[in-house]
Amino acid sequence: MKAFWRSIPRLFLALFIFQQASFVAFAASTSPLPQVPLGERWFSVSMNGERTGFSRLAINAMSEGYSISCEGSVKMLVLGFSREASSRESYRVARDLTLKSFAVSQTIDGSPLQVFGERTARGVKVVVETAGSRKEKFIKTKVPVYPMAALNLLPLLQGTPPGKTIHVTVLDVESVKIKSVDIMVIGREPLPTGGTAIHLRNDLYPFVDNDVWVDDAGNTVRESVRNDLIVTEPEDAASAARFLAESAVAKRDLILDFSLIRVATPVDRPADVRRLVVELAALPAGFTLPVGGGQTVVRGDDGRAVVTVERGAGTAGETTGVQDHSVYLQETERILSNSREIRGLLPEIIGAEQSPRGKVDRLVRWVAANVGEAVTDSYSPLETLAIRKGNCQSHARLYASLARAAGIPTRFVSGLVYVSGKGFLYHSWAESFAGDWLAVDPTFAQVPADATHIKLVEGDSPEEMAAIAGIVGKISARIVEQRY
Repeated sequence: MKAFWRSIPRLFLALFIFQQASFVAFAASTSPLPQVPLGERWFSVSMNGERTGFSRLAINAMSEGYSISCEGSVKMLVLGFSREASSRESYRVARDLTLKSFAVSQTIDGSPLQVFGERTARGVKVVVETAGSRKEKFIKTKVPVYPMAALNLLPLLQGTPPGKTIHVTVLDVESVKIKSVDIMVIGREPLPTGGTAIHLRNDLYPFVDNDVWVDDAGNTVRESVRNDLIVTEPEDAASAARFLAESAVAKRDLILDFSLIRVATPVDRPADVRRLVVELAALPAGFTLPVGGGQTVVRGDDGRAVVTVERGAGTAGETTGVQDHSVYLQETERILSNSREIRGLLPEIIGAEQSPRGKVDRLVRWVAANVGEAVTDSYSPLETLAIRKGNCQSHARLYASLARAAGIPTRFVSGLVYVSGKGFLYHSWAESFAGDWLAVDPTFAQVPADATHIKLVEGDSPEEMAAIAGIVGKISARIVEQRY
């Protein structure tokens, strides 16, 4: 058990890779596959039946081989100890899947690690970067070396008669070593849901079996580590996007490192910032950053955008003139402005206050004072009222319900907020129209919200929130200006 525990961080990352690579199309016979299939797949990771992470794999053809990109994040509790790991990996391989070059970014229990390099005629050249350290290493070898992401592909390309064992040499980027791995074809087995699947097993870690079942259509049916202690299953892209977006905004530990955006220049006093200019990079081509509520955006044509946030600047960036705000007074599935319980609280909270700005201030501070912080999200404001706990989405949803019930047009927004000592994390807050659109944060009791609030999406529906999934773990940020 001690050996298993020491291997846990590395095992997490290996799990992402093994299960991701196993989606490959599998012929009904044991004949080798003619080529590597391309595409993207998403997977969920669970421990003892509880969702603990996600992973994604994409394989694309190149002129001389393939590019393989993997990413994933997970948090697990073993023997009373918590382990968190996230990984972003990119490999270039030849047609036979032998390694050509690689770039890997890992964060294990909050400690970042960068590993990159290439295969040469005499071996593998590796560069390892950690906080304040850069080391180069050359691993001599003449045998073919494969990335771990190819482990489940190789048996399929070579044929899979039951009982066959395939010997593979792989690069372990975390330990920066070459390792020999045996992959055994157990055979074809029936599935509980009908049909059959091919069962593979590898021995990458001692005392821990890594099993994978793949059906004839090329779908990963199930992955199991240590007799179902950890189980990985395929997930459709829409469900995966919702999970990733909601987990990032809720700041769940299982993807906290994965979603964190570090910056070279720290924000000294986030709560006091009145003007912040940030350059975002690697934004998807079709991703539109909203304006208003003190935010303006200048979008470049290379995936970059310069975002300026002015605290309390109101309608900055929005079209001038009379606008119809009635949509921001309506009840939605998760903003319950017509609820009797919600409306019944207004006299107690607002009292004799008449001005819209005064009402906003009282509502924000009431929600912050009466709803404690929790990792879980109360999707219904009524549930939040009942348990008096919730994450930032719970706070923003309850506030929006109260504000709309009070006749104040309010929209639910999500984006980034700076957290001292960390960087930018995903977060939800609100904007209310009180003469101008004003950003407010009912989690942190801020009226107006500080200028580190960078709005990425408006709306609280699953479809609107899912847009965040396209940028989590991908974008970077650079502080251009901060003013107090």
